[in-house]
Amino acid sequence: MAYKLTVSIRDANMVARIKEYALERGVSISSMIDNYFMNIVKTMDIDHNRHSDLPKELDELIGSLHTKNSYIGKGYKELRNEMYEDRAEKYL
Repeated sequence: MAYKLTVSIRDANMVARIKEYALERGVSISSMIDNYFMNIVKTMDIDHNRHSDLPKELDELIGSLHTKNSYIGKGYKELRNEMYEDRAEKYL
């Protein structure tokens, strides 16, 4: 079942860019928003499950750890490939 949600965007240029992005990819803006929030919820679920499996001492450290924003949401393989791409460009 689909539910209606009203989204307000203040910048007209941003609206045009969002529409262009959706058109280029052959998707609706509604499906993009739906996918975005589904990914947020999945990430929350993963984070919640990950924290509950850690010993108390380690779980307390999670809030104090800082990573680059570019690392968030990426898997091991993607980060590994990026690391080796950078090295290959440097040495080749």
